[in-house]
Amino acid sequence: MSVFICVFCGSEVDIDLERNHIQCTKCGSRVVMKPKPPALKKRVKAI
Repeated sequence: MSVFICVFCGSEVDIDLERNHIQCTKCGSRVVMKPKPPALKKRVKAI
């Protein structure tokens, strides 16, 4: 099972890739996206 984010309501959606079942349990939407990992911030030394 993979975890995705619903585009419309923002809730986490568990997707069963074996059965190919993709649907949000809260709003019923079938449009989901993969969550992005947190971006690393670069610290630059002040001049």
